[in-house]
Amino acid sequence: MKICGITAEYNPFHKGHAYQIEKARQAGATHILVVMSGNFVQRGVPAMMDKRVRVRAALSGGADLVVELPLPFATASAETFAYGALSLMQAAGCVDMVSFGAEDGQEKLQKVLAVLLSEQFEPVFRLRLAEGGSYAAARAQTVAELAGEETAAVLTRPNNILGIEYLKAAH
Repeated sequence: MKICGITAEYNPFHKGHAYQIEKARQAGATHILVVMSGNFVQRGVPAMMDKRVRVRAALSGGADLVVELPLPFATASAETFAYGALSLMQAAGCVDMVSFGAEDGQEKLQKVLAVLLSEQFEPVFRLRLAEGGSYAAARAQTVAELAGEETAAVLTRPNNILGIEYLKAAH
């Protein structure tokens, strides 16, 4: 038995989500555990459909179990969202692999992750924040300074940002 964890909002569930579940099964997953936001999704926006409707859609689309991501995590930043979801998967004690979508491949995400986890990142990041930029801008600028513009460009795409946070939380 091999269980794949997927974090989702399914707001709404669509063919791309079904494809992700199918690909997880092709990668060897025998079961799919979905950690899904409830009636409010990331950034505190109300979901388009009630969570029960989205759960039924997920189960019909191939998920085996759907658990709710608690509201404080579901409505938070990408970092907190990813941390909450992976914490639930870890607490379940049965998740063997995690699947998520991203605009770029694993290699590019890992390169950004290495920069974020490096000893050089924090001091430069703090300086950029002190200059008055937003969190996202300071982070991207720091990655650009430490690893180049091409690596920093990975942080301009929303699924990449979330994917990097999943990797960071797993780390």
